[in-house]
Amino acid sequence: MSKNKTNKKEELIIETPETEMPAAEEAAQAPVGETELLAQAEAQRDEYLDALLRERANFENYKRRNAQAAEKAKTDAKLATAAKFLPVMDNMERALSAASEDSPLREGIEKIQKQLSGLFSEMGIEEIKAEGQPFDPNLHNAVMQVDPEGEEQSGTVRSVLQKGYRTKEQVLRHSMVMVVK
Repeated sequence: MSKNKTNKKEELIIETPETEMPAAEEAAQAPVGETELLAQAEAQRDEYLDALLRERANFENYKRRNAQAAEKAKTDAKLATAAKFLPVMDNMERALSAASEDSPLREGIEKIQKQLSGLFSEMGIEEIKAEGQPFDPNLHNAVMQVDPEGEEQSGTVRSVLQKGYRTKEQVLRHSMVMVVK
């Protein structure tokens, strides 16, 4: 402790070692204007950080939606192209039924049909099984109704006039069928 005389008054000055003040004490001792500025700056920082995080989330959602849309467009294009080849498959089957058993032409048509069927299979396209099945308007297109013969049940498909094809998600072409009344 030391005593100092100034203007005839005695002041007691306590000397303490200089230490760093914690930020809270420093903020408490700072003038009111600086505290407000600091609070405003922190609020603005939080606002900008929140906006940044929202924009990042929006961008990630945008990328995900675009990837899904691109994948759907790709799948739709494949299926639309495959649907245009269905009449070719029908004509191959007609040619097979018209060709004689031991004809070299038949062998060539069978190879082409197997190749086309293999491509459809790789794309996840399968024939809709209809004959003897219950009629399903989601898969079949009834073009004729016939009277039952023998033990046929009403509402079953007697014969297929044109094969239908589908993927797991959608029908490319409904089967044209004859249904028992």
